[in-house]
Amino acid sequence: MAKFKTSVVIPAYNEAASIRNVIVECKRFCDEIIVVDDGSTDNTAETAENTGAIVVRHEKNLGVTRATKIGFEAAHGDIIVTIDADGQHSPSDIPRLIEPILKGKADVVLGVRALIPYRSERIINRLANLRVKCSDVGTGFRAIKAELAKRMRLHGTCLCGTFVLEAHKLGARITEIPVKVKPRIHGNRKIRTRHVKQFFYVLKDILF
Repeated sequence: MAKFKTSVVIPAYNEAASIRNVIVECKRFCDEIIVVDDGSTDNTAETAENTGAIVVRHEKNLGVTRATKIGFEAAHGDIIVTIDADGQHSPSDIPRLIEPILKGKADVVLGVRALIPYRSERIINRLANLRVKCSDVGTGFRAIKAELAKRMRLHGTCLCGTFVLEAHKLGARITEIPVKVKPRIHGNRKIRTRHVKQFFYVLKDILF
């Protein structure tokens, strides 16, 4: 079997404190790392470049959806893995994440969390499950065939729900594996307020 190349895409906004460790750990399990610096006001981009990642910079903050889409477009691998920049995910799970794709059993693999932390996120999860059955539609840790990723029409304030719904719409085989999630060490999560608008993006995807 031909060797598949794996690209890791890391959307990042003001993650200078954690991005270096994430990149260093990811290097062991992939062929290419792309950090999309989404208008950070700290040293995220410089730290990522100095650690060996390819960096795509946004002059202003465009959001994780746009950052992910740009990362997909820039990736050269056959499989793309997305991972959060805050260090909560364990890159050591990447081989398990891409395995179902390598074996031809899936097109998208979700790294599901044992606990979805926010009530707003759990509501979106239940809503999205009216169309596609997934344990964790808001995970930022996922693997996807590159040719599928580049065809996705991503939208919304974040990717909670809309990512899996778009993959489902394109006929993707979606599977899940449990992954480890570590407590965030630096800063605070920035996603809860996005879920109010995101709920309506997901609802629209289901209805139309």
